[in-house]
Amino acid sequence: MKSSGLEINESHVRRVFAFTDQVVEQYPNRLAGTEACRDAANRIKQEFIKNCDPGSVQVEEFTVHPKSFLKYIPGLVVLYIICSILLYFQFPLPALIGYSLAIFVFYSQFVRYWEVFDSLFPKTTGYNVFGTIEPEGEVRQQVIVSAHHDAAYVFQLIARVPRYYARFITGGILFLVLGFLVSLVGIVLAIFDISIPGWIPLVLIAGSLLMLPLAFFTTGQVSPAAGDNMIAVAIASETAKLFHDAKKVGTNPLRHTRLMVASFDAEEAGLRGARAFCQKHREELLRVKTYVLNIDTLYKVKDLSFLEKDLNASVKLSHEMAQDCVDISKSLGYPAKISIMPFGAGSTDAAEFGKMRVEATTLVGISFDISQFREGLVYHTPNDLSKYIEPAMVEAALKIVRDCIVKKDSEFGSI
Repeated sequence: MKSSGLEINESHVRRVFAFTDQVVEQYPNRLAGTEACRDAANRIKQEFIKNCDPGSVQVEEFTVHPKSFLKYIPGLVVLYIICSILLYFQFPLPALIGYSLAIFVFYSQFVRYWEVFDSLFPKTTGYNVFGTIEPEGEVRQQVIVSAHHDAAYVFQLIARVPRYYARFITGGILFLVLGFLVSLVGIVLAIFDISIPGWIPLVLIAGSLLMLPLAFFTTGQVSPAAGDNMIAVAIASETAKLFHDAKKVGTNPLRHTRLMVASFDAEEAGLRGARAFCQKHREELLRVKTYVLNIDTLYKVKDLSFLEKDLNASVKLSHEMAQDCVDISKSLGYPAKISIMPFGAGSTDAAEFGKMRVEATTLVGISFDISQFREGLVYHTPNDLSKYIEPAMVEAALKIVRDCIVKKDSEFGSI
Protein backbone atom coordinates (compact mmCIF):
# COMPACT_ATOMS: atom_id res chain seq x y z
CA MET A 1 0.00 0.00 0.00
CA LYS A 2 2.79 2.43 0.80
CA SER A 3 4.32 4.51 -1.95
CA SER A 4 7.96 4.62 -2.91
CA GLY A 5 9.94 7.00 -0.72
CA LEU A 6 7.69 6.56 2.30
CA GLU A 7 9.61 3.81 4.05
CA ILE A 8 9.79 4.08 7.84
CA ASN A 9 12.79 2.95 9.84
CA GLU A 10 14.42 3.42 13.25
CA SER A 11 15.63 6.92 12.42
CA HIS A 12 12.04 8.13 12.15
CA VAL A 13 11.24 6.64 15.55
CA ARG A 14 14.33 8.21 17.10
CA ARG A 15 13.37 11.65 15.75
CA VAL A 16 9.90 11.30 17.23
CA PHE A 17 11.30 10.51 20.67
CA ALA A 18 13.94 13.25 20.41
CA PHE A 19 11.39 15.94 19.56
CA THR A 20 9.05 14.71 22.29
CA ASP A 21 11.77 14.79 24.95
CA GLN A 22 12.94 18.22 23.83
CA VAL A 23 9.51 19.79 24.26
CA VAL A 24 8.76 17.95 27.50
CA GLU A 25 12.07 19.01 29.06
CA GLN A 26 12.21 22.57 27.75
CA TYR A 27 8.54 23.45 28.28
CA PRO A 28 7.31 21.71 31.44
CA ASN A 29 3.93 22.51 33.00
CA ARG A 30 2.31 23.06 29.59
CA LEU A 31 -1.14 23.89 30.90
CA ALA A 32 -3.36 25.58 28.35
CA GLY A 33 -3.02 29.34 28.55
CA THR A 34 0.42 29.35 30.17
CA GLU A 35 3.64 30.80 28.82
CA ALA A 36 5.10 27.29 28.63
CA CYS A 37 2.27 26.11 26.42
CA ARG A 38 2.62 29.16 24.17
CA ASP A 39 6.36 28.53 23.83
CA ALA A 40 5.73 24.86 23.06
CA ALA A 41 3.29 25.89 20.32
CA ASN A 42 5.94 28.15 18.80
CA ARG A 43 8.47 25.33 18.90
CA ILE A 44 5.98 23.04 17.15
CA LYS A 45 5.43 25.78 14.58
CA GLN A 46 9.17 25.77 13.81
CA GLU A 47 9.09 22.01 13.30
CA PHE A 48 5.99 22.17 11.10
CA ILE A 49 7.60 24.87 8.95
CA LYS A 50 10.43 22.45 8.14
CA ASN A 51 8.01 19.67 7.28
CA CYS A 52 5.12 21.38 5.50
CA ASP A 53 4.68 23.44 2.33
CA PRO A 54 6.26 26.91 2.45
CA GLY A 55 3.90 29.53 3.89
CA SER A 56 1.27 26.99 4.95
CA VAL A 57 1.98 26.85 8.69
CA GLN A 58 -0.24 29.00 10.88
CA VAL A 59 -0.72 29.64 14.58
CA GLU A 60 -4.26 30.61 15.49
CA GLU A 61 -5.11 32.17 18.83
CA PHE A 62 -8.37 31.58 20.69
CA THR A 63 -9.81 32.52 24.06
CA VAL A 64 -10.02 29.80 26.68
CA HIS A 65 -10.98 29.49 30.35
CA PRO A 66 -8.90 26.41 31.23
CA LYS A 67 -9.79 26.17 34.92
CA SER A 68 -13.48 25.83 34.08
CA PHE A 69 -12.95 22.19 33.16
CA LEU A 70 -11.94 20.70 36.53
CA LYS A 71 -11.33 23.35 39.16
CA TYR A 72 -15.00 23.56 40.18
CA ILE A 73 -14.92 20.03 41.64
CA PRO A 74 -13.92 21.07 45.21
CA GLY A 75 -16.88 23.46 45.18
CA LEU A 76 -19.23 20.63 44.24
CA VAL A 77 -17.97 18.57 47.18
CA VAL A 78 -18.61 21.45 49.57
CA LEU A 79 -22.06 22.00 48.04
CA TYR A 80 -22.88 18.32 48.52
CA ILE A 81 -21.95 18.45 52.20
CA ILE A 82 -24.01 21.61 52.75
CA CYS A 83 -27.04 20.07 51.04
CA SER A 84 -26.76 16.90 53.13
CA ILE A 85 -26.67 19.00 56.31
CA LEU A 86 -29.72 20.96 55.10
CA LEU A 87 -31.57 17.66 54.70
CA TYR A 88 -30.62 16.62 58.21
CA PHE A 89 -32.23 19.82 59.53
CA GLN A 90 -35.32 19.19 57.35
CA PHE A 91 -34.78 21.81 54.63
CA PRO A 92 -35.44 19.65 51.54
CA LEU A 93 -36.19 22.49 49.08
CA PRO A 94 -32.85 24.36 49.31
CA ALA A 95 -31.15 20.95 49.43
CA LEU A 96 -32.90 19.96 46.19
CA ILE A 97 -31.81 23.20 44.52
CA GLY A 98 -28.21 22.64 45.63
CA TYR A 99 -28.08 19.00 44.53
CA SER A 100 -29.65 19.94 41.19
CA LEU A 101 -27.05 22.64 40.62
CA ALA A 102 -24.23 20.24 41.48
CA ILE A 103 -25.52 17.57 39.09
CA PHE A 104 -25.98 20.10 36.28
CA VAL A 105 -22.49 21.55 36.72
CA PHE A 106 -20.95 18.06 36.75
CA TYR A 107 -22.93 16.94 33.70
CA SER A 108 -22.31 20.08 31.65
CA GLN A 109 -18.61 20.50 32.41
CA PHE A 110 -17.27 16.98 33.11
CA VAL A 111 -19.55 14.76 31.02
CA ARG A 112 -20.48 16.88 27.99
CA TYR A 113 -17.67 19.49 27.97
CA TRP A 114 -20.12 22.37 27.50
CA GLU A 115 -19.00 25.94 28.22
CA VAL A 116 -21.92 26.96 30.42
CA PHE A 117 -19.78 28.16 33.33
CA ASP A 118 -16.56 29.06 31.51
CA SER A 119 -17.04 32.79 31.91
CA LEU A 120 -16.86 32.41 35.70
CA PHE A 121 -13.19 31.46 35.43
CA PRO A 122 -10.15 33.49 34.33
CA LYS A 123 -9.65 33.70 30.58
CA THR A 124 -6.41 33.38 28.70
CA THR A 125 -5.15 32.63 25.19
CA GLY A 126 -4.66 29.25 23.56
CA TYR A 127 -2.63 28.47 20.43
CA ASN A 128 -3.47 25.99 17.67
CA VAL A 129 -0.73 25.13 15.15
CA PHE A 130 -1.29 23.58 11.72
CA GLY A 131 0.30 23.27 8.29
CA THR A 132 -0.42 21.54 5.00
CA ILE A 133 1.12 19.60 2.15
CA GLU A 134 -0.67 20.04 -1.15
CA PRO A 135 -1.18 17.17 -3.62
CA GLU A 136 0.12 16.91 -7.18
CA GLY A 137 -3.28 17.65 -8.70
CA GLU A 138 -6.48 19.43 -7.75
CA VAL A 139 -7.52 19.17 -4.10
CA ARG A 140 -10.63 17.05 -3.88
CA GLN A 141 -10.33 15.78 -0.31
CA GLN A 142 -8.14 16.23 2.73
CA VAL A 143 -6.79 14.15 5.60
CA ILE A 144 -6.05 15.87 8.91
CA VAL A 145 -3.58 14.17 11.25
CA SER A 146 -4.06 15.82 14.63
CA ALA A 147 -2.85 15.69 18.22
CA HIS A 148 -2.62 18.09 21.17
CA HIS A 149 0.36 19.68 22.86
CA ASP A 150 -1.07 20.94 26.16
CA ALA A 151 -0.48 18.96 29.34
CA ALA A 152 -2.94 17.80 31.97
CA TYR A 153 -3.08 18.36 35.67
CA VAL A 154 -2.04 15.22 37.52
CA PHE A 155 -5.18 13.26 38.40
CA GLN A 156 -4.36 12.47 42.01
CA LEU A 157 -6.66 9.44 42.25
CA ILE A 158 -5.00 7.87 39.20
CA ALA A 159 -1.53 8.71 40.47
CA ARG A 160 -2.12 7.42 44.01
CA VAL A 161 -4.97 4.87 43.99
CA PRO A 162 -5.68 3.99 40.35
CA ARG A 163 -7.57 0.79 41.16
CA TYR A 164 -10.14 2.86 43.09
CA TYR A 165 -10.51 5.63 40.51
CA ALA A 166 -13.70 4.20 38.99
CA ARG A 167 -15.22 3.57 42.42
CA PHE A 168 -14.67 7.13 43.58
CA ILE A 169 -16.13 8.59 40.38
CA THR A 170 -19.12 6.23 40.38
CA GLY A 171 -19.66 6.62 44.13
CA GLY A 172 -19.58 10.40 43.92
CA ILE A 173 -22.19 10.43 41.14
CA LEU A 174 -24.43 7.96 42.97
CA PHE A 175 -24.42 9.98 46.19
CA LEU A 176 -25.24 13.18 44.28
CA VAL A 177 -28.18 11.47 42.59
CA LEU A 178 -29.27 9.86 45.86
CA GLY A 179 -29.21 13.23 47.60
CA PHE A 180 -31.32 14.72 44.80
CA LEU A 181 -33.90 11.91 45.08
CA VAL A 182 -34.06 12.07 48.88
CA SER A 183 -34.60 15.83 48.85
CA LEU A 184 -37.29 15.43 46.20
CA VAL A 185 -39.08 12.83 48.33
CA GLY A 186 -38.59 15.11 51.34
CA ILE A 187 -40.50 17.91 49.62
CA VAL A 188 -43.40 15.56 48.88
CA LEU A 189 -43.42 14.26 52.46
CA ALA A 190 -43.41 17.83 53.80
CA ILE A 191 -46.77 18.40 52.10
CA PHE A 192 -48.20 15.77 54.43
CA ASP A 193 -46.23 17.12 57.40
CA ILE A 194 -43.93 14.08 57.45
CA SER A 195 -40.24 14.44 58.13
CA ILE A 196 -37.42 12.56 56.47
CA PRO A 197 -36.09 9.87 58.88
CA GLY A 198 -32.95 11.30 60.46
CA TRP A 199 -30.77 8.32 59.58
CA ILE A 200 -31.15 8.99 55.83
CA PRO A 201 -29.40 12.40 55.85
CA LEU A 202 -26.78 10.86 58.14
CA VAL A 203 -26.06 8.26 55.44
CA LEU A 204 -25.65 11.09 52.93
CA ILE A 205 -23.33 12.96 55.29
CA ALA A 206 -21.33 9.77 55.74
CA GLY A 207 -21.08 9.69 51.95
CA SER A 208 -18.91 12.76 52.27
CA LEU A 209 -16.08 10.37 53.12
CA LEU A 210 -16.33 9.10 49.54
CA MET A 211 -16.73 12.60 48.13
CA LEU A 212 -13.80 14.21 49.95
CA PRO A 213 -11.06 12.59 47.79
CA LEU A 214 -12.77 14.14 44.76
CA ALA A 215 -12.03 17.57 46.25
CA PHE A 216 -8.38 16.78 45.52
CA PHE A 217 -9.07 15.35 42.06
CA THR A 218 -6.40 17.74 40.82
CA THR A 219 -3.95 19.97 42.67
CA GLY A 220 -1.42 22.33 41.10
CA GLN A 221 0.81 19.48 39.91
CA VAL A 222 1.15 19.07 36.13
CA SER A 223 1.97 15.90 34.21
CA PRO A 224 5.02 15.90 31.87
CA ALA A 225 2.54 14.64 29.27
CA ALA A 226 4.91 12.76 26.98
CA GLY A 227 2.48 9.96 26.15
CA ASP A 228 -0.55 12.21 26.53
CA ASN A 229 0.15 13.74 24.22
CA MET A 230 3.44 15.21 23.00
CA ILE A 231 4.52 11.94 21.37
CA ALA A 232 1.47 12.17 19.11
CA VAL A 233 2.37 15.71 18.03
CA ALA A 234 5.85 14.45 17.13
CA ILE A 235 4.31 11.61 15.11
CA ALA A 236 2.13 14.07 13.21
CA SER A 237 5.20 16.20 12.47
CA GLU A 238 7.22 13.17 11.36
CA THR A 239 4.36 12.11 9.09
CA ALA A 240 4.44 15.53 7.47
CA LYS A 241 8.21 15.21 7.01
CA LEU A 242 7.74 11.83 5.34
CA PHE A 243 5.39 13.21 2.69
CA HIS A 244 7.16 16.56 2.40
CA ASP A 245 10.52 14.91 1.71
CA ALA A 246 8.97 12.75 -1.00
CA LYS A 247 7.42 15.83 -2.57
CA LYS A 248 10.73 17.72 -2.49
CA VAL A 249 12.45 15.05 -4.60
CA GLY A 250 9.64 15.07 -7.15
CA THR A 251 7.78 11.94 -6.05
CA ASN A 252 4.71 13.47 -4.42
CA PRO A 253 2.63 10.41 -3.45
CA LEU A 254 -0.56 12.47 -3.08
CA ARG A 255 -2.63 13.02 -6.19
CA HIS A 256 -5.82 14.73 -5.01
CA THR A 257 -5.54 14.63 -1.21
CA ARG A 258 -4.33 17.55 0.87
CA LEU A 259 -2.50 16.48 4.02
CA MET A 260 -2.87 18.71 7.06
CA VAL A 261 -1.08 18.22 10.36
CA ALA A 262 -2.50 19.99 13.41
CA SER A 263 -1.50 20.39 17.03
CA PHE A 264 -4.34 21.66 19.17
CA ASP A 265 -4.13 23.45 22.48
CA ALA A 266 -6.52 23.08 25.45
CA GLU A 267 -7.55 19.48 24.81
CA GLU A 268 -7.03 18.90 28.52
CA ALA A 269 -9.28 21.89 29.20
CA GLY A 270 -12.31 20.30 27.55
CA LEU A 271 -11.34 20.16 23.85
CA ARG A 272 -11.47 23.95 23.60
CA GLY A 273 -8.68 24.17 21.01
CA ALA A 274 -10.20 21.66 18.59
CA ARG A 275 -13.57 23.33 19.12
CA ALA A 276 -12.15 26.74 18.23
CA PHE A 277 -10.53 25.25 15.11
CA CYS A 278 -13.77 23.58 14.01
CA GLN A 279 -15.79 26.74 14.55
CA LYS A 280 -13.34 28.88 12.60
CA HIS A 281 -12.89 26.42 9.72
CA ARG A 282 -16.35 24.88 9.64
CA GLU A 283 -17.09 25.92 6.06
CA GLU A 284 -13.78 24.56 4.73
CA LEU A 285 -14.12 21.29 6.65
CA LEU A 286 -17.56 20.68 5.19
CA ARG A 287 -16.88 21.98 1.68
CA VAL A 288 -14.00 19.57 1.03
CA LYS A 289 -14.42 15.92 1.95
CA THR A 290 -12.41 15.63 5.15
CA TYR A 291 -11.05 12.72 7.16
CA VAL A 292 -9.54 13.25 10.60
CA LEU A 293 -7.08 10.78 12.08
CA ASN A 294 -6.50 12.01 15.60
CA ILE A 295 -3.75 10.51 17.77
CA ASP A 296 -3.86 10.40 21.56
CA THR A 297 -2.32 8.56 24.56
CA LEU A 298 0.19 6.20 23.00
CA TYR A 299 1.92 3.71 25.28
CA LYS A 300 1.63 0.01 24.33
CA VAL A 301 1.01 -1.78 21.04
CA LYS A 302 -1.17 -4.40 22.74
CA ASP A 303 -3.67 -1.63 23.57
CA LEU A 304 -3.84 -0.30 20.00
CA SER A 305 -7.41 0.62 19.06
CA PHE A 306 -9.47 3.15 17.11
CA LEU A 307 -12.43 5.01 18.58
CA GLU A 308 -15.88 4.93 17.05
CA LYS A 309 -17.49 6.77 19.98
CA ASP A 310 -15.99 9.62 21.97
CA LEU A 311 -16.76 12.17 24.70
CA ASN A 312 -17.87 9.71 27.38
CA ALA A 313 -19.55 7.61 24.65
CA SER A 314 -21.89 10.50 23.74
CA VAL A 315 -20.45 11.45 20.30
CA LYS A 316 -20.42 9.12 17.32
CA LEU A 317 -17.23 8.97 15.28
CA SER A 318 -16.72 7.20 11.94
CA HIS A 319 -17.09 3.44 12.28
CA GLU A 320 -15.99 3.05 8.65
CA MET A 321 -12.78 5.00 9.20
CA ALA A 322 -12.04 3.12 12.43
CA GLN A 323 -12.55 -0.19 10.62
CA ASP A 324 -10.27 0.91 7.78
CA CYS A 325 -7.56 1.70 10.33
CA VAL A 326 -8.03 -1.65 12.07
CA ASP A 327 -7.69 -3.42 8.71
CA ILE A 328 -4.54 -1.44 7.91
CA SER A 329 -3.10 -2.25 11.33
CA LYS A 330 -3.70 -5.95 10.92
CA SER A 331 -2.20 -5.92 7.41
CA LEU A 332 0.96 -4.50 9.00
CA GLY A 333 0.97 -7.22 11.64
CA TYR A 334 -0.32 -5.14 14.56
CA PRO A 335 -3.24 -6.24 16.77
CA ALA A 336 -5.98 -3.64 16.77
CA LYS A 337 -9.65 -3.27 17.53
CA ILE A 338 -12.48 -0.77 17.45
CA SER A 339 -13.30 0.73 20.84
CA ILE A 340 -15.36 3.45 22.49
CA MET A 341 -14.47 6.10 25.02
CA PRO A 342 -16.45 4.88 28.05
CA PHE A 343 -18.27 7.08 30.52
CA GLY A 344 -15.83 8.61 32.97
CA ALA A 345 -12.78 8.26 30.71
CA GLY A 346 -13.19 11.65 29.02
CA SER A 347 -12.70 12.49 25.37
CA THR A 348 -10.29 13.25 22.54
CA ASP A 349 -10.23 16.07 20.00
CA ALA A 350 -11.91 13.82 17.42
CA ALA A 351 -15.22 14.44 19.19
CA GLU A 352 -15.35 18.05 17.97
CA PHE A 353 -15.10 16.85 14.37
CA GLY A 354 -17.59 14.07 15.01
CA LYS A 355 -20.14 16.62 16.20
CA MET A 356 -19.89 18.23 12.73
CA ARG A 357 -20.32 14.83 11.04
CA VAL A 358 -16.80 15.04 9.68
CA GLU A 359 -15.42 11.51 9.42
CA ALA A 360 -12.98 11.07 12.30
CA THR A 361 -11.43 8.50 14.56
CA THR A 362 -8.69 8.49 17.19
CA LEU A 363 -5.73 6.14 17.29
CA VAL A 364 -4.99 5.25 20.92
CA GLY A 365 -2.45 3.03 22.65
CA ILE A 366 -4.03 2.65 26.08
CA SER A 367 -7.04 0.90 27.56
CA PHE A 368 -9.62 3.45 28.71
CA ASP A 369 -11.52 0.93 30.83
CA ILE A 370 -11.30 2.91 34.08
CA SER A 371 -12.47 -0.10 36.09
CA GLN A 372 -9.21 -1.82 35.10
CA PHE A 373 -6.83 1.00 36.06
CA ARG A 374 -3.98 -0.45 38.13
CA GLU A 375 -0.62 0.54 39.63
CA GLY A 376 2.00 1.37 37.03
CA LEU A 377 -0.34 3.52 34.97
CA VAL A 378 1.53 6.67 33.90
CA TYR A 379 -1.34 8.45 32.09
CA HIS A 380 -2.11 11.77 33.85
CA THR A 381 0.59 11.14 36.46
CA PRO A 382 4.05 12.62 37.16
CA ASN A 383 5.53 9.56 35.42
CA ASP A 384 4.15 10.30 31.95
CA LEU A 385 7.62 10.24 30.38
CA SER A 386 8.81 8.93 27.03
CA LYS A 387 10.64 6.00 28.63
CA TYR A 388 7.24 4.43 29.31
CA ILE A 389 6.25 4.59 25.62
CA GLU A 390 7.10 1.54 23.55
CA PRO A 391 9.19 2.34 20.45
CA ALA A 392 7.10 -0.34 18.70
CA MET A 393 4.00 1.76 19.45
CA VAL A 394 5.56 4.79 17.76
CA GLU A 395 6.64 2.77 14.74
CA ALA A 396 3.18 1.23 14.45
CA ALA A 397 1.50 4.65 14.62
CA LEU A 398 3.78 6.07 11.93
CA LYS A 399 3.11 3.18 9.56
CA ILE A 400 -0.64 3.13 10.19
CA VAL A 401 -0.99 6.88 9.68
CA ARG A 402 1.11 6.73 6.51
CA ASP A 403 -0.92 3.86 5.04
CA CYS A 404 -4.22 5.46 5.99
CA ILE A 405 -3.29 8.63 4.07
CA VAL A 406 -2.09 6.69 1.03
CA LYS A 407 -5.18 4.46 1.07
CA LYS A 408 -7.57 7.39 1.18
CA ASP A 409 -5.80 9.01 -1.77
CA SER A 410 -5.84 5.77 -3.79
CA GLU A 411 -9.54 5.16 -3.06
CA PHE A 412 -10.42 8.58 -4.37
CA GLY A 413 -8.70 7.80 -7.63
CA SER A 414 -10.81 4.69 -8.06
CA ILE A 415 -14.17 6.43 -7.62
